[in-house]
Amino acid sequence: MADIILYQDSNFHGRAVNVATCGSYSLETEYNFNDRTSSIRVKSGIWLLYNDSGYASTCWIVGPGEYASPGTWGGSNDSISSLRPLPGNAGDHLAILFGDTKYGGRMVSFTQASANFSDFNFNDKASSALILGGQWSVYYDADFHGESKVLTSQGGPEKNGRYPSYSGFFANDKISSIKPL
Repeated sequence: MADIILYQDSNFHGRAVNVATCGSYSLETEYNFNDRTSSIRVKSGIWLLYNDSGYASTCWIVGPGEYASPGTWGGSNDSISSLRPLPGNAGDHLAILFGDTKYGGRMVSFTQASANFSDFNFNDKASSALILGGQWSVYYDADFHGESKVLTSQGGPEKNGRYPSYSGFFANDKISSIKPL
């Protein structure tokens, strides 16, 4: 179960909003807390924090811990408009694909092989990825056929399992199946 507390002021002061499990598509409509976050306590889970509503624009990734000011999570003051937890923890054998770059859009997670993304309407739609654990082979055709690329928890531009875009790692909107190695 994921749990996070957002605070209006630095050092965990001011109005606080506790968001659990599913996140918030819009902090404005759900909590009247759009662009007000200055400090964060992540009680559990790994969270994606977005600059815009609808899981869009710049994304910051935070795990359990305390973030007394925006600089501690790499963000800027009063800039979070939506957030959602990842369905797992670092080290889990887990791959997560996103429909948009920077971990935006629809999110689909995998803990085992999936031979045909058409089965859940995600064929040829992946534009970014997070690999929390293990090595995964992504294929451009269903049933593990066609060109393949390997994504790992030590891969990506910063060698941390984060692939904020497809560029240099896999073809945009081409993945049709995935399996762990």
